[in-house]
Amino acid sequence: MSIKNTLKSLSVVAVAAVAFATVPMPQGTPFAETAFAQEQAAKKPRKTRKVQAIPLPFQKKLEKISEVLNPEEMSDAEKQATQTERLARASQLLDDAYNSRGVNDYAKSIVWQYRAQIAFDREDTPGAINAFENVLKFKESIPVAQEHGIMYNLAQLYYSIENYDRALQYLKDWEREVSAVDPALVGVNQLVFISQVYYTLNEFNTAITYIDRAITDAEKVDTIEVKENWYGLRLACLWELKDYKRAQDTLITLIVNWPDPSYWNQLAATYQELGNETASWSILEAAYKQGFLDDKPAQIRNVAQIQIARDAPIKCAWIIEDALKEEQLERDAENLRTLGQCYMQAAEFDKAIAPLTAAAKSENDGDLWFQIGQVQLASDDLTDAVTSFDKANSEFTSSKDSKAAGKRFSTVMMKAQALIELKRFKEAKTAFAEASKIAKTSRQRRQISQWRGYLKAEEAREATLKG
Repeated sequence: MSIKNTLKSLSVVAVAAVAFATVPMPQGTPFAETAFAQEQAAKKPRKTRKVQAIPLPFQKKLEKISEVLNPEEMSDAEKQATQTERLARASQLLDDAYNSRGVNDYAKSIVWQYRAQIAFDREDTPGAINAFENVLKFKESIPVAQEHGIMYNLAQLYYSIENYDRALQYLKDWEREVSAVDPALVGVNQLVFISQVYYTLNEFNTAITYIDRAITDAEKVDTIEVKENWYGLRLACLWELKDYKRAQDTLITLIVNWPDPSYWNQLAATYQELGNETASWSILEAAYKQGFLDDKPAQIRNVAQIQIARDAPIKCAWIIEDALKEEQLERDAENLRTLGQCYMQAAEFDKAIAPLTAAAKSENDGDLWFQIGQVQLASDDLTDAVTSFDKANSEFTSSKDSKAAGKRFSTVMMKAQALIELKRFKEAKTAFAEASKIAKTSRQRRQISQWRGYLKAEEAREATLKG
């Protein structure tokens, strides 16, 4: 899942888990105790409003509604009812309470709060939004802290249904009003959420401003732990902005505090983007040595290729060989080819043959068979070299590649050389005859003539020795 999708995954259930724990409720509702505790915890006295008294008949109706909504308060008969039936019954009672005589605005706001709870129980996000927005229609009759809490929860709910513009508007209004009461009431978690919303809306610089505020504020308080995903959000913003230098600093912080293997790879990528290939290679190698790349085949191949760039092809071969043994890399043609070519560059020709042959068989690759033939010829494995050149010639003959004819000429000529060394002179002559038909340039024809002269000399020398 991408970072953006992760940030967007806040569901109505998740919001419900915090809505009635964080939104201060007035006295007379089932959430009043939580609201009272929050009021007491405020660092400074909040702006207050005079709250209307709840009529006694209305209070009794609320008690009945509370019994229906909360199983522990139900009668045995009510407990037997399904949740759907209970919520429907509670909705009827709320309608009755809302429409009863003498109901003031404060009482009506409480009815909408209960309707929000029912919407949460039904996982009905639009219904919860509608209920909370109706509570705000009576905001002059509810406590200020409750109004602010509902605004914040509406931002969360709109975010959960991907209406990010509406979520941001509520957050802006909430932050402005809460900061006017006490800036300290804009807490760390709220700053993180605001940052997430700005990130989702592609306003990366603003998102960084808020996440930096969250980190700074958290570092000032011993009881608040700075979280890894805060720096992850900061990193995502910087990456989107292509600000690789600051992304690099953020990654170093992540590595020091949360040494996840993926951060090493990303750090190497930042050095690469900044044009420091040497540092990028060193970071990747460090990650490899710590076992951080064991489940990342592409990165293991990268580390191997780095050794070639550093003129250490034997290290490339060792890395590929070990990864194949540990099954971190598949024994496919690509990896076998790389292994063989690393051994070739390291002049370990005997070790290069087996992986190159396996790769060539798998892919029917004329170029690989030609390489194998060259290695075998250099190693005086002449008979096998002839076989490999024949296979290469066969592949080039059937190839539609425009360069196939030139490759075929070189292959036949190398085969002829091997045949001369094997003293199979008749077959060598046949090979030169085939090369003559393929030759396109005067240089190629001159080459054939020179080798034919060498062949005659070898035949004469062999006859003399037998003579």
